[in-house]
Amino acid sequence: MTPLNEFLARVKASIPHPSEAQGLLLARLDDLQARLDEGLLRVAALGQFKRGKSTLLNALLGAPLLPMGVTPVTALPTFIRAGDKPRVEVALDDAQKNVIRGEGDEVAEILEQFISETRNPRNQRRVASVSLEVPSNLLAQGVILIDTPGVGSTHLHNTTAAEAALAECDAAIFILSADPPITEVEVDYLEKIRKLIPRILFVLNKADLLDEAEKATATHFLEAVLKERHIASPDGVFPVSARRGLRARLDGDAAMLEHSGLRRLEQALTGDLARTKGAILDVTLRARAIDLVADMKFQAEFEYKALLTPEAELRRKAEIFEDSVQSFEEERRRLSDFLSLDHKRLLRELQQETDRVWGEARKEAARLIDETDITGVETRQARDRIAERLALYFETALAESVRLFQHKMKAAALEHRKRAGALIELVRKTAADLLDIEAAPPRNEEVFQFRREPYWVAPEPSLSMIDVSAGALSRLLPAALRQRRAKEQLVGDTERAALRNVANLDWSLRQNIEESMRDFEAALSNQLGQALRATREALRIAIEKRAARSAAIENEVAEAKRVVEALSAILEDLRAEQSAAPIEGAPAC
Repeated sequence: MTPLNEFLARVKASIPHPSEAQGLLLARLDDLQARLDEGLLRVAALGQFKRGKSTLLNALLGAPLLPMGVTPVTALPTFIRAGDKPRVEVALDDAQKNVIRGEGDEVAEILEQFISETRNPRNQRRVASVSLEVPSNLLAQGVILIDTPGVGSTHLHNTTAAEAALAECDAAIFILSADPPITEVEVDYLEKIRKLIPRILFVLNKADLLDEAEKATATHFLEAVLKERHIASPDGVFPVSARRGLRARLDGDAAMLEHSGLRRLEQALTGDLARTKGAILDVTLRARAIDLVADMKFQAEFEYKALLTPEAELRRKAEIFEDSVQSFEEERRRLSDFLSLDHKRLLRELQQETDRVWGEARKEAARLIDETDITGVETRQARDRIAERLALYFETALAESVRLFQHKMKAAALEHRKRAGALIELVRKTAADLLDIEAAPPRNEEVFQFRREPYWVAPEPSLSMIDVSAGALSRLLPAALRQRRAKEQLVGDTERAALRNVANLDWSLRQNIEESMRDFEAALSNQLGQALRATREALRIAIEKRAARSAAIENEVAEAKRVVEALSAILEDLRAEQSAAPIEGAPAC
């Protein structure tokens, strides 16, 4: 098989004088070359919120560096590389382009400060990128781990930064957990990413919650689901307790480390995966190179045919295209109208959903209070018991609402992507028809995203002066009155906790809807603008050269023809070699 860098060199050599549109594509080709030269395998850690992804990464790194807990992290990837000591670098997207650096004991605090949702809600600190260096045998094998935002949706991209990170991933550790082993959302997500990432290791985390029989059942169930959906898993499933693995690492307990399942996962990562990293990298980058070369070939053919066309005919074709632009813009406005209608509909349905959750939450809170015996129990103890039970209720209730709106957003996204894809394809086909060439199909960008999942907010006790002094005073009150006052306080605290959680549900889903719609608009405008600019530029340059009646135009036509022929040959060779799969069990890209 021809080395990929030879193909990339052929592509660059075939375009001695790139146009602006070709230059943009060549810049992306340079990125592929840089990845190839770097020779590092980028492995993304993927998983839904609360699957224990950060804990697993910390266990692999041997230190609690990444934020862990019940709150979600900011939708921002962290690149983790090998280093001689723990070191972090946080680049901010502010006016000064500040960079925050830290080493040793400062690392965990800086990460908590900048990538946790509690310390940096909605990325208010405008973090652009996070790079972490850690001494690690795994990373020293030429692996970069990428801690990605929790998925929980059907889309690969959570932010622009995460989109760029995941688009460059070569392999993945997909983290599930024993409660339940896999959801339909995760299956849908896997079916999408397997087309982009040729190698996926599956980890069944929280295995310590199961006995040996239950662990075997959950593992077999997960393997059966993956096989049924034709999702390749040559390594099988790795049952792991990340929590125990991290503790074993910190305590130096070899027996616990073995029992946690972490060592088997590490052996897979440092063994077969590290040994085949070159082949994995080649498969991933080769597929992306084919897409880019196909785009270059289309653009080169258009520019070549434009140079062959007489000036008068070129001007007429340019006018035809500009007349068509008006219809493109009208279709763009219709798309915006459809989007606006769906936007309003989803917000109305969200209001109905939060009203429903609030009504049921109040009933559940009342039931829990009625079932709680506060006789002889401190108010704080009773509050903690109710908080624990209400937390379990909201964990289920919030997850159901999230799933409901995931399905709603998925349905809306599918319809809008179809319309947007048809519009971009129409622009390219119109341009291709003008000069009688074959239109390369546009790549379908995923732009609808679920960025946040709501999480349980524990109730906070009232802190008015009356409550503070009530402890001493209550001892003088009759028992019945003390219990009544305690119950009234519990009712108030519990309802406030329920209301905060419903408000959190409303806020997070509302932000998902708003940002997804906004992202779709921006992505569509960008794609449409690029397609229009490329066509206009090629026609303009050809008209100017024809109008100048340059004696060199024959040489330029000949050069353009050579570019088309060279790119066609390169694309044919790449596709011919693509069928060879160098990685056993990996799907063809």
